[in-house]
Amino acid sequence: MTTAEPGPTRRSARLHGLDVARGLAIVGMIVVNVGPVQVDSLLQRLYLLPYGRASVLFVTIAGIGMGFFLRGRTGSRRWRELSWRIVLLLVLGLVLQTLTTSVSVILTTYALLFLLAPLAWRLPSRRLLLVPGVLTVAGPLWIVWHDLEVHGHAQGAVSLLTPRDEIVHSLLFAGPYPLASWSVPFLVGLWLSRTALGDPLVQRRLMVWGAVTAVVSFVVADLAYSALGPEADVGWTRILTGVAHGQMPLWIVSATAGACCVVGACLRWGLRGRVSRWLASGGTMALTLYVLHVLVLAVIKPEDGFAFVVGVLIATVLWTGLLALAVAWQREGRSGPLERLLRTPWLRPTAPSPRPSQERLS
Repeated sequence: MTTAEPGPTRRSARLHGLDVARGLAIVGMIVVNVGPVQVDSLLQRLYLLPYGRASVLFVTIAGIGMGFFLRGRTGSRRWRELSWRIVLLLVLGLVLQTLTTSVSVILTTYALLFLLAPLAWRLPSRRLLLVPGVLTVAGPLWIVWHDLEVHGHAQGAVSLLTPRDEIVHSLLFAGPYPLASWSVPFLVGLWLSRTALGDPLVQRRLMVWGAVTAVVSFVVADLAYSALGPEADVGWTRILTGVAHGQMPLWIVSATAGACCVVGACLRWGLRGRVSRWLASGGTMALTLYVLHVLVLAVIKPEDGFAFVVGVLIATVLWTGLLALAVAWQREGRSGPLERLLRTPWLRPTAPSPRPSQERLS
């Protein structure tokens, strides 16, 4: 892909398209987190298409945004602002996860990815792309080995109540968003930030190759699961499966490629229509809306979850309400409250403020 820098008009459209994609990811994550995720009919499966995909899209866009962030800052300013973001996301993630077990909070993994980003950013583009390629296989192998050889560790997400000796295992291997697998979409996004995302040719390639790769990987995973039968989830044969959130290579490839396809489509057509404007408004307040939806579910979601119809109704009310809130909030010309907190004006020198579009979560 070309790495030429787009002009000002393409730059504005690019940022808007990424906001649309980020807003779409927020809607998908709300649908999944409200649930239920155990479904039977084709219609229910289509409704839960975001399961195992929306969060990967969220992380891929986070990588793109982090690339913009690192490119625009150097030296002590970069580390001051980045350190604050890492601390804020880590604290938010731990507190939210302590409040509820009905939602697996992704923010702690974000904090770790942000910590590793400057190291990855120093790599040349080809090597930067090679790293997620290697991790797509090595990460799942590491996870399976850990599950088989290292016993007695909890499988849940990290909270303030997690014993210290369990924290590393959960964040790296055993949690819902282990770094061993979730670093892949983030690093792909980091690499994408170096490409000319405003170029229509790049956008078409993302859409076409992303869609083809996502579908082929999904079909291969489904065939492998059917062929393996009851042994599919046992031992090293897990490597050949592609169950959503199973952390295995075929799922990682399918979900990340699908995320690239969505990013390309939103960059290509994200300026059209009222729906895209609502999604873009939600995307500019991604951190605020994410935290709000977790807090709401911490209060209303029962331990055994919702029935399907009830879940659909609650999810629809929740995401439409949050998008409406974002639209109304931004009519006043204000950034979201947590987005303003993320921007840390007190840590900056007296220099012109960076564009708000580059300061959002991801």
